[in-house]
Amino acid sequence: MVLRIPLRRSASFTPDHHQAGAEASPPGPLKMEANVVVLGADRVGKSALTVRFLTRRFIGEYGNMESVYTHTLALEGREVVFHIWDFPCSQEKAEESSPGDKRIQWADGFVLVYSICDRASFDSVQPKVQVIKAAKEGPSQEKIPIVIVGNKRDLHHHRTVSSEEGRLLALSLDCEFYEVSAAEASHGALLVFHALAERLCEAKLALKKGTGIRSIVKSVSAVFARKRTDSM
Repeated sequence: MVLRIPLRRSASFTPDHHQAGAEASPPGPLKMEANVVVLGADRVGKSALTVRFLTRRFIGEYGNMESVYTHTLALEGREVVFHIWDFPCSQEKAEESSPGDKRIQWADGFVLVYSICDRASFDSVQPKVQVIKAAKEGPSQEKIPIVIVGNKRDLHHHRTVSSEEGRLLALSLDCEFYEVSAAEASHGALLVFHALAERLCEAKLALKKGTGIRSIVKSVSAVFARKRTDSM
């Protein structure tokens, strides 16, 4: 299903609520909404990977249309609601990635796709990750969830980028890495988005924990500041 939604950041956990006075029932699953952008060079299989995850089907050709898909994923007792922005490469070239890029500001997590048969598409991944990190990871911010994907594994006889190169790049950039074939099966696409969901959950929980600690430190500092003022 294709859905247009406002361009807003939305990663948040919300437990199911129960009406006051209603009979007690087991707590519902935690829910998290997250905006995801899929980026990559032309003809690397960005839309094919996304649609594989959404529908389990493979479609080889796509029009030059920008879409936002909504999909709910169950993950270890949580419901993760993805809003996935599939961005045509022709438009991506017109809007060169920068820290102020509306896609980067909107997104909570990223999937960066290259083709194992296209060295230039692989070489474009590191600059994109660096731009994303520059925009999203300040001194006190948590790590932004990013998954790097080498697609078209089925075309191994045309390979120009080794699996080891992909793994080492992801390791150096602190990203997840998968090498898949969107054309052959849906399993790889599921692994990619499950890994992203796990990273998003971890990042959100870490952010909440850090906010709580900072709040305690701020309160304690305020108490000592008042005591110093009273003693003067």
